[in-house]
Amino acid sequence: MPPAQQRLRMTSRSTDQADLAREAIVLAVHEQFWQSYAQRDLDRRFAVCAEDVTFFGTGLHERAVGKAQYRTMNQKGVDQYPSTFIIKYIWKEVRLWTDAAWVECDTYGIMGEGDASTRDIVRLTTILKNDNGQWLVAHVHGSDPDYRLREGEYMTHGNIYMRNKDLEREVMQRTEELREEKKRSDELLLNILPEEVAEELKAKGAAEAKLIAQVTILFTDFKGFTSLSERLSPKDLVHDLHECFSAFDRICEKHGIEKIKTIGDAYMAAGGLPTPNTTHATDVINAALEMRDFIAGGKALKVAAGLPFFAIRIGIHTGPVVAGIVGVKKFQYDIWGDTVNTASRMESSGEVGQVNISEATYALVKDAQEVVNGPNPQPVTRQPVTEHVFHFTPRGKVQAKGKGEMEMYFVEQMS
Repeated sequence: MPPAQQRLRMTSRSTDQADLAREAIVLAVHEQFWQSYAQRDLDRRFAVCAEDVTFFGTGLHERAVGKAQYRTMNQKGVDQYPSTFIIKYIWKEVRLWTDAAWVECDTYGIMGEGDASTRDIVRLTTILKNDNGQWLVAHVHGSDPDYRLREGEYMTHGNIYMRNKDLEREVMQRTEELREEKKRSDELLLNILPEEVAEELKAKGAAEAKLIAQVTILFTDFKGFTSLSERLSPKDLVHDLHECFSAFDRICEKHGIEKIKTIGDAYMAAGGLPTPNTTHATDVINAALEMRDFIAGGKALKVAAGLPFFAIRIGIHTGPVVAGIVGVKKFQYDIWGDTVNTASRMESSGEVGQVNISEATYALVKDAQEVVNGPNPQPVTRQPVTEHVFHFTPRGKVQAKGKGEMEMYFVEQMS
């Protein structure tokens, strides 16, 4: 290996006292030149320069100029940027030959103080020559550093502090925008699909249809909706429907049942899915009774104002269904099976202002009870008092379209 290459980064490797002494002198001259440059002190800078000092810019080509031109050019820089700055070294490398030295370093040029300060990175190359025992700066060169050569540790040339701040703000803003966008997307998806199904769809890209052994389905329908639509403007009709169905949505959420869909003026919901539970029948009946009472309250207000009103029928049935998503566009969670058809027949076979349930649903809720004096009665020897939740009115066998005669019951909340 050539001697010059052996002396690479000699400040940290060499143990030769003579070499270390020469390095110290070279670095002192180097430091004097660049610190005087930072202080905009031309005289002090040129006190350590050789007569043929040149400066190579970073334009399309490098042009060597004489000392006089170099000094004139730098004076323009001093006039344009009179403020002093601080040079802070990132790394420094020295090579020594007999009568020449090469110093390369990457530096921060720091102007100003605190948050308002600016930091530019520049790679400085300085060549010095030994002139009769005196080290003089013979050539200087500034360029953009390529940090790919140095472990990617530093950024490229530019205003480091401000750039980092701008990038940090941009990243934080974009992260917040993405977080809000994801939140809106998730909320939109949950408005369309049950949470568990939505999570499966996001994780797998698809959601498998499932057979659920026991689900309670609710159908509502407004009596005389067609004739009512002829008496209301389209705007008023849609407004009233939106008001009713929005209330139904809130009631379903309150009782933990899933809205399935609306079909014209019909509203369909179900309990016990997508996760099976043991309270689906009572949950759906409680929701149905609350829907019925909401419509009754609205009817009273409409009658008092002399306006057309909705009258509702509600039907409920319990049985197995297949639940899932079909298709690849405009996803919709839906349920299929004879249970759905029977629930629809319970609605159409019912009466206005009544909640009509099938025998299958009745069998699940006929003995439903609730504690009326708390779970820890006093004295401790006394057992909790319970009472039935619902009151049923048997209707006997009622003809249902496509189903023949079926046992049906009107249900009310126990007063």
